[in-house]
Amino acid sequence: MATVSAPTPKLDRYIVIHVATTCDEHGVYVTKDSAEVIELGWILLDAKTCEEHVRSAGTFRDAIARFDEFAKEHLISKNLEFAFVTLDSWDLRVQLPREARDKAVVLPAYLQHSRTFDLRTEYQRWQTHHPESLPFGPSSLSNICAALEVEPVQTSAPIKHNLPFHLQALAPASPRRAMEEAITLARVLRGLIRKSQPPHEHPEILTRPMDARADVRAFLAERSKVLHLSGLPHDTTQSELESWFTQFGGRPIAFWTLRTPDQHKPTGTGFAVFSSHEEV
Repeated sequence: MATVSAPTPKLDRYIVIHVATTCDEHGVYVTKDSAEVIELGWILLDAKTCEEHVRSAGTFRDAIARFDEFAKEHLISKNLEFAFVTLDSWDLRVQLPREARDKAVVLPAYLQHSRTFDLRTEYQRWQTHHPESLPFGPSSLSNICAALEVEPVQTSAPIKHNLPFHLQALAPASPRRAMEEAITLARVLRGLIRKSQPPHEHPEILTRPMDARADVRAFLAERSKVLHLSGLPHDTTQSELESWFTQFGGRPIAFWTLRTPDQHKPTGTGFAVFSSHEEV
């Protein structure tokens, strides 16, 4: 589905969140598509003062329930505008909805169609104003921390406690605990805000979140027949795309994958075209 980057309303809160999964760093032993959530950690930050409120939860169903209770108490009941902040938007836009379907867990609307700032993307936008940071690429969190002069939280013991046996076997040998990662990401967010002053010289930083709810509304209003694809492996073939859609009952009539204009390298994005809106 296409990503609509509309200017966000004035935010009252940021929810810095990390979803710890069984996916290993390179997706060799456990791929993203088969990963399961181990732990959820989040920090609520006041958008003006950056004061924080910390929470964490384990097991998927329990984590969603506890987070929803937290959101109702601290955000929804107070009618506050909020957006999620995560290192990789995949966690909220793909991982949580997929696992919720697999485990028959109903996600709250704000999680099913989240409004999210991807810190890697925001950092890359910031880099366009700060060429001195270019040696510190966005691929690793340690690079981002170094460029923003942020101290990451040191990793503690592996996440093995209270896990079902099959998840203990799949859990990475030395994963970052969800709360440790969330604390580091909160520091990165503060660092990004601090180094994006004055705001008028960084007008695109933390102003246009990925808004899945707006995507869905636009998609339904336009009765679109086109599905935007992102995060595709660079060696994805048309036959693989056809096979994947067929597996889930889809019948696209055409595929388009995008490449860079200069070196014609795959961008990992594209489009699937259907014969009618109802088929999408």
